[in-house]
Amino acid sequence: MPYPKKEHLIAGLGEVLWDVFPGAEKLGGAPANFAAHVQQLGAKSYLLTALGNDLMGQKAIAVIKDLKVNISGIQLNEDFPTGRVIVSIDTMGNPSYEIEENTAWDHIEFDTTKQNIAKRLDALCFGTLAQRNSISQNTILKILKSTAPECLRVFDVNFRKDFYNPEMVEQSLGLASAVKMNEVEFSVIASILSLSQNHKYGLQSLIRKFDLKFGIITLGEKGAVMASKDHFCFYYTKNTIKIKSTVGAGDAFVASAVMGWLDKKPLEQINKEASDLATYVCSHLEAVPEK
Repeated sequence: MPYPKKEHLIAGLGEVLWDVFPGAEKLGGAPANFAAHVQQLGAKSYLLTALGNDLMGQKAIAVIKDLKVNISGIQLNEDFPTGRVIVSIDTMGNPSYEIEENTAWDHIEFDTTKQNIAKRLDALCFGTLAQRNSISQNTILKILKSTAPECLRVFDVNFRKDFYNPEMVEQSLGLASAVKMNEVEFSVIASILSLSQNHKYGLQSLIRKFDLKFGIITLGEKGAVMASKDHFCFYYTKNTIKIKSTVGAGDAFVASAVMGWLDKKPLEQINKEASDLATYVCSHLEAVPEK
């Protein structure tokens, strides 16, 4: 009799906010999108973040509950409002962001609840944006250090404006066990670390330098590359979809990749499935469309 498949415990760590589009508001933030996608893909997911104790915060809690994401790691802050991002979409579906500052997710506090969740996780995903404030940055570092050694700690870079610096990038890579970047982010990191700008050589040098399990560079409509220390693969996305928005596509990609890695799938299969899911998300305005 086969054993039942293990349910993975996975968390998104960092910002949760409202993406304010022309005529619509959607819950967003890379960690929130990631947590929602891994939940849809069959994991038990958590969100480790902070919301304002305000109307937008209560609306966010309701949406997160509807997405079946566990809310026990969400702190309600009395002093700072729920975050918002004003999103503009160009004719190609590419977003630009105006990110409000000094919001609740800039003040995520470390507590025993978050620590206990962190200890049990199979994987978690974090980025740079929530590290723009030293309070949240310190909490993120403490949570990363609270995870078990075998936990997959994915640094989903997500550079926004000037909310990052070389020290933050190197520190994050040092605590990560995997990294996901887009082409621009890879180029910046390669420059910071004096690595080759060639996708294959630069990515594998980065993996070896920080002893990472794998690395990913997403290439937009051209597909994605994925590598481990001894393997490299490229997947070209053959699609004719009409792009409505690329918001959330990268979060969907890394969610699928994390699930594929935990399920011990081959790199080529992980890359294809993650690319296909990201393409599906691009055909919707929502960052987390129903599947």
